[in-house]
Amino acid sequence: MPSTLEVVLKTVGFIVLVALPLVILWFTLRRMSATARSALGSGLRLNPPRRISGTSMTLVMVDGKEDREHYFFDTEAFYLRRGPVPTAVPLSQITSVTRTSDVIYARYVWQVCFSRASGKKCVTFTNNLSLFNRDFLLFLEAVRKANPLATVERASLFF
Repeated sequence: MPSTLEVVLKTVGFIVLVALPLVILWFTLRRMSATARSALGSGLRLNPPRRISGTSMTLVMVDGKEDREHYFFDTEAFYLRRGPVPTAVPLSQITSVTRTSDVIYARYVWQVCFSRASGKKCVTFTNNLSLFNRDFLLFLEAVRKANPLATVERASLFF
C-alpha cells in the first residue's frame, strides 16, 4: 500500500502536468496581446491592408458570380471587400467590436458595428487569430486607439 506522501506527490505531479500546457497557452496569449498594444503604441506602420477575417461562410453575388466577404484593416480604416472594390470605413466610426455567442469551426463569431450617414450597420465574421497571426489583436487595439468611446471586447483564451 502506497504511503500518504507518495499519493500526495503523484497527485501534485499530475495536477502540474495537466495545468502546465494551459498556463503556457494563457501566457502566450497575454504576451501576444501585450505586444499588439505596444506595437501600436510605438507607431508601428502596418502593411495595408491586413486581413482579419477567417474563411467566410457568407456567399454574395458579385457581377453574377458567387464571392465571399473578406474584412481587412490598416491604421486608418476597416475594409469590407465583396468583389474587386473594398468599402472603407474609418476606424473612428466603429462603435463596437463584440464577440457573439455563435461558434463556427470552434471560433467565435465577432460583430463589428459602425455608423454611416445612412445609419448604423453591423457585419459579422470569424477572425483569423492564431499563435502566429496577431492581426486581429492589432485591429482591436487600433479601434481602441482611434475611438476610445467604442465598445471593444478583448480576445480571450477561447477565441
